[in-house]
Amino acid sequence: AGLRRIGWMGPRFDVRRCLFLDTETTGLSHGAGTVAFLVGVGYAEGEELVIEQYLMREYADEPELIDRLSRRMEAFDCVCTFNGRTFDMPLLETRFTMCRMRDRWRDLDNLDLLTPARRAWKLRLGSCRLANLEAEILGMPREDDLPGSEVPTRYFEYLKTGDESLLTGIVDHNRQDIATLATLLVKLCEINDRPERLTDQRDQYSMGRSLERQGELRFARELYRVSAIPRPAGTLAALSGERVAGMANWRIYLLCRKSRDWEGARDVLTQMLNRRQLPGAACVALSKLYEHQFKDDRTALEYALKSREYPDGEPSELVERRIERLRRRIDGHD
Repeated sequence: AGLRRIGWMGPRFDVRRCLFLDTETTGLSHGAGTVAFLVGVGYAEGEELVIEQYLMREYADEPELIDRLSRRMEAFDCVCTFNGRTFDMPLLETRFTMCRMRDRWRDLDNLDLLTPARRAWKLRLGSCRLANLEAEILGMPREDDLPGSEVPTRYFEYLKTGDESLLTGIVDHNRQDIATLATLLVKLCEINDRPERLTDQRDQYSMGRSLERQGELRFARELYRVSAIPRPAGTLAALSGERVAGMANWRIYLLCRKSRDWEGARDVLTQMLNRRQLPGAACVALSKLYEHQFKDDRTALEYALKSREYPDGEPSELVERRIERLRRRIDGHD
């Protein structure tokens, strides 16, 4: 279940047939002038993760790098990357073509971890760079790591000077990326397989959104419910969690509306209003609910008037139009 939820669409997954891959390049474009001068791969062998790195010491080495990578890829059915679907793999395919080895390119199934990582942790972390995930999620922060932005400059300096010490930080950085990929895959599978074990309110909500997108509405609603539970007053979790709780309750309301559970929708919106979670939006939604589903124009008008008190409702012109329409209908009935 975890693999399917993070995006694996292929046949039965076998980690022994999965190649973990990351590149270090001379730039970030996909143009013909951008070269992957270092390609790191990792694969499971027994109880170990074996890491191999193919390095171009000069541009003339590229055909040999591509040849060795091609031979290694032959033994695998899929590749695991981090943003590799849009960058590493298209770039490598271009380099195979430029080296006149296009016929040896294998279009492996790609299990890319960037999107599921963002779905799981972007709300809490903001940045989902691999190094940030290592420190905040995997508990394995890097020490003295070379920033990725400095990699091309270091490599060009090495080409000018021949000083191989300039490559050490690049090689170490790449090797750690491969090891992290394998660890991150395990972590993502764990939390997607058993999302009920999540304890951070933001992660619970994020996983609910991910499951909702995939159509698993029952599981999504349960995660929203848990993430909307108020934290003890006066704690940091309470201060940071009130916004998340409001977002979670709003998603529950939308799910109720989608399933035409009008009573459930009213209950969750009333709870939001009592807790001052998105109160303007809740008032507007309650007004619409009472007008269109419960056929109670007077209560609908009360909530429309109340929505004026909050800045997060409808634009004022829409609110006034709603109020005017409800008043006309009430006067007409009287």
